[in-house]
Amino acid sequence: MELQNWMNTLPLRPIFPRHPIMTATNPLGDAPIRTLFFQYYGPAVISLMSSLVHQLVNGIILGQQIGKDGLAAVGLYGPVVIVLIALSLPVMIGGGVLIGKSIGAADFKQVQQIFQFATTLVILAGGGVAITAPFLAVPLARFLAGESSPVLAENTADYAFWQLSSLPFFFLGMIWGNFVRAGNAPKVSRNASILAAAVNIILDLLLIVGFGLGVKGASMATSIALAAGTTYLFIYILKGNAPFGFASFRFTLKFSQWKEYLKIGLPSFAAEIAFSSGLLLINQSLIPFGTLAVATFGLVNYLSFLLIRPFTAAMIAVLPIMSFNMGARQPQRVLESLRFSLGFTFLLGMLVTGIGLFLSDPLVMLFSGDQNMAYRKMVGQAMGLYFLLFLAAGPNYLLAAFFQSTGKTTLSLLINFLKGFLLVSLALVVLPDYFGLSGIWLSRSLAELLTFIIIAAYTRYYKDQYFAESAILPKVKSK
Repeated sequence: MELQNWMNTLPLRPIFPRHPIMTATNPLGDAPIRTLFFQYYGPAVISLMSSLVHQLVNGIILGQQIGKDGLAAVGLYGPVVIVLIALSLPVMIGGGVLIGKSIGAADFKQVQQIFQFATTLVILAGGGVAITAPFLAVPLARFLAGESSPVLAENTADYAFWQLSSLPFFFLGMIWGNFVRAGNAPKVSRNASILAAAVNIILDLLLIVGFGLGVKGASMATSIALAAGTTYLFIYILKGNAPFGFASFRFTLKFSQWKEYLKIGLPSFAAEIAFSSGLLLINQSLIPFGTLAVATFGLVNYLSFLLIRPFTAAMIAVLPIMSFNMGARQPQRVLESLRFSLGFTFLLGMLVTGIGLFLSDPLVMLFSGDQNMAYRKMVGQAMGLYFLLFLAAGPNYLLAAFFQSTGKTTLSLLINFLKGFLLVSLALVVLPDYFGLSGIWLSRSLAELLTFIIIAAYTRYYKDQYFAESAILPKVKSK
């Protein structure tokens, strides 16, 4: 995906003529890579923590108050969230890149046009889905949960209904947050996320514990929280603090550069769709094994979504460093950044894999209460195999971002397609025949590990095409 272009919309980019990054002594070009990495990793982790904390609290409350079926409903809805994010990425990333370029060129008329086009597009798309939520929720839940557990299907339907109904806020929060960052106000976007998380936690306690609304209450809390974060961004823009606004706003789908706009984000869309498709295949493969297996996947998948965030933060942290040094024509610092971040995420992956191997039982107790021994045993087996994916998840993220940043879009897409869908589907065809349920738990881990081995071997063999100075710098020359 166009991650480097997306990161260039952050304040690290020379948006304004006297931005500090334009000075010759900018530390991105000469400070130690290790120091720089952790300077950026810290804020990236903090910005992700607000979402992580509310998801943790949400999971604990649901698990303790409702049990495994409640938490499984949230976990089963996870692939749908990925699809929704994928649908918003072309608008969010494409708009952020074009807004950043237009601000740099002082073309604020174009900035306003992009803002109007994107806002109109996501309101129409999100509103269309929201209107059909009463008709979509139940069929979607039955597809995700199967027919063997009416309680799980009902919980999933309750959760899906409110999430689909609040989709306009979900989309607007994502694109406005990214546009505000492009306008040199990252703290505003961060504050909107923190506000949403705080509202979600308070409403979880009120609606789930206080009013006993269960999964429906959890979904309502999340929906209202999304609306709160989006409202915060709306007020900020309304006050005229952004380089775009509502004073002269009009709804429009007329935009001469819409093809370029959407094309920028299409690689991200394809990658997310492949990943979500792989998860759906795993989910469908588990249905014949019964309700217990589906509920186990709901919990394990939920935990994996939480634990992937430190790896995402590492990718966010290293991209500005690599991007700056590409522009500064210092390819050795780019490679040094890549090597350090690969090593860091590999060590982090060993730690998370260890959690899956040795701490599954406490996690079951924390998120699902005192469940029966069969459930705890199955979760322990699933986490021990499924969490092996974290050994390669971070390196795969970083390599895909690096190749995308240096113009190797096809290879970046190949990484995401291999680990997200192709190798998962092949593993699901072969492994269950030999290893039964364990083969399904192992499918995604094997896909991640094989992808890393294949890509690492291929690019090392052709290292002059991917890691030489001439392979890193041409992308910058063309900009």
